[in-house]
Amino acid sequence: MKTLEQEKSELSQWLHTAMGIELSTIPLYMTALISIKPGKNRVAANLIRSVMMEEMLHLLLAGNLLSAISGRVQFSEQNVPSFPLTLKFQGKQFREREFEANLAPFSAASIEVFTEIELPEGWGQPPQLQALQEIDVPGYTIGEFYDALAHKLAALCEVYGERAVFNGNPQHQLGLNYYWGGGGKPIVITSLALAREAIEVIVTQGEGTRGAVYDDDSYFSQPEEVAHFFRFREIQFARHYRPGDDPRQPPTGAAFEVDYVEVYPIKANPKATDYLGDPEMAALNEQFNRLYSLMLYQIAEALNGASGAMYTAILNSMHDMTGTALQMVATPIANDPDGHHGAPTFEWVPPAL
Repeated sequence: MKTLEQEKSELSQWLHTAMGIELSTIPLYMTALISIKPGKNRVAANLIRSVMMEEMLHLLLAGNLLSAISGRVQFSEQNVPSFPLTLKFQGKQFREREFEANLAPFSAASIEVFTEIELPEGWGQPPQLQALQEIDVPGYTIGEFYDALAHKLAALCEVYGERAVFNGNPQHQLGLNYYWGGGGKPIVITSLALAREAIEVIVTQGEGTRGAVYDDDSYFSQPEEVAHFFRFREIQFARHYRPGDDPRQPPTGAAFEVDYVEVYPIKANPKATDYLGDPEMAALNEQFNRLYSLMLYQIAEALNGASGAMYTAILNSMHDMTGTALQMVATPIANDPDGHHGAPTFEWVPPAL
């Protein structure tokens, strides 16, 4: 029989996987967003931006869960996602799926991948695709993975009691004072009920309220919003959902323009080596990667007790790296035979502290 510490160690690995899942979506969504030319695809851009900000909240909530069981958050070259990325879902028998996620410009293909990432339970089995880097998800959907995580927590509490399981210092978690935007708010987790609340926020914001188009932000006293999966479906159909729409059918609300032409021709899945012949682009990319890595380091420090580091991560690092990214995508790569523009590579650089 495993000890509580052994069980927590295994659970910590699951929670690091959870953080890796949430973190992997942010570069994907950000790349599609910044590839859109200024003033174009305004509705689609706002939808993608809103999802990206809520994925930051999910990253924070997963970090709070890890801190709540006395785990320690750490980002490094070993666990920061690189691209192209395989999201590999280990579901029940005959229900495995995997697909490739690319850093790529805004397109019908990229939005299709985003819907696969946010796929709700019971939606159906998408095609299997071959890919490179891997994140193994123990479930057919991200929702099933989080449900299994909730069951693990409940089982530990039944055996050892909630105080023994949730024995982390709550002051090491990030609460309402560190909320920066998007739907929902951070939850400081000190009990099984609050852990379940945090998990439900992650699942319903992504997939919808267990089969419905809208998420459930009643915990935050906020109006319902269209869940991530269905926001991407809105882009696919260039039309909003409205209350009462059948989740299995296209949205029937107001139409909006989606133009996949008004996008910078950025290089997909770029690597730092792609910019060796363009010193200016290489310098911008290195600057971006240093800011990105510093932001992750600061988020980890915040979740490990230095909560004030979150202000620096969001207000400074994220703001500065966004400006650098926008400069890259608007600039052609020198001597690129296909006329590609630059794009951030999201590669880990150990912060110089």
